[in-house]
Formats: sequence, structure tokens, C-alpha cells
Amino acid sequence: MISLEASSLFATIVGLICNWKSERASIATDRYQDFMVWLVQHNFNDLNNRIFASEELQHHLSSLLSEDISVISTKLDTIVGSLSAVADKIDTLSQLGRTLGADTEALSEQATEILKIFDQTRAFRMIHSLDFHACVFDNTPISFDDVRFLASDVASLEKFAFIRLVDHNNSGDPVYAITRQGSAFAQQLPEIPL
Repeated sequence: MISLEASSLFATIVGLICNWKSERASIATDRYQDFMVWLVQHNFNDLNNRIFASEELQHHLSSLLSEDISVISTKLDTIVGSLSAVADKIDTLSQLGRTLGADTEALSEQATEILKIFDQTRAFRMIHSLDFHACVFDNTPISFDDVRFLASDVASLEKFAFIRLVDHNNSGDPVYAITRQGSAFAQQLPEIPL
């Protein structure tokens, strides 16, 4: 399955679980079976057949739906919030998300600026200098306007898996590497004059 098709299927299933949850989850005793019946009742027969064709997919879906409904809700909220925050930074998607009232606060402008600089400079490592309130990209320090939230912005980039912690330097500062998905997302952002 190509990644776009898999991503689309994943997004469809997540969206339908959200819809099903708002309609039925609290009254269902067997949530997995109830969800599958709900799919058929709402004419999602192709998706229902696709789920039945994969024992692994059935197992993972059943496992997810067997969790406490508040845990499922938290996981779905995290996915929706992440999607909205990332989409908000991409030109044509940002206006759509804002018009729909999506929560876009999870990824600040400063966080995307840090990521864009990381990718644009083609740096191998970024040190979050706690003493100097700056980020150092392969020995080049860059200061940011809102140092008060720098740690939070770096943490949000790590949460989105755009960067990952790889080490600490001798001063104890965290050292990060950019991930493939971080670089791919950064390439969607406008260039920053350095």
C-alpha cells in the first residue's frame, strides 16, 4: 500500500471513529462490533470489507476500541490537534483550518521558524543552549525573539517528531537531530532570510 493511500485510510478510520464515538460509543458494550455495524449502517461497506480482510487491522482496531472511552478521546484529540497545527503552517490548508475553527496553537510560528532554519541550513545537529537562550545549528548560534517560550517550542517540535533528542553536550544542553518528516514539513514552509 502506498503511503498516501495508507495515510488516507488511517485518516478515514480516525475520522469515522470520532463520528461513531460522538453517536454511539457510550452506549456500546462491545465497541468493536458496534463500530463495524455502524460502518455498514452508514454505507461504509468498502471500509468494513477492508477491515475484515486484514486480521492485523481487526486486532489493532479492536484493541483501540476496547480502551476506556476517555483514553480513546484523548488519543483522538491529540491526532486532531496535531493535524490542525501542522496544516495551519501550510499555505492553502491554513485558511481552511482557521475557517473551520480548528485548534492551531500547538505549533507556534517560532517553532516552525526553528525547524525551517534547522532544515534550511542543512545542519546536522541543533543544541538548545539553556544558558544563552538560543539554538546552535552546527556551531552557529541563532537567537529567537520570544526566548521565554523557546523551550516549549523545541519541546513541541520533538512532540511532533520533527526533531529527536540524540545527546547532551558537556554543559548538559540537549542536542537534537532533524527527522525526515521534520525536513519534509520544513520544505513546505517559506524560506527564511538568514
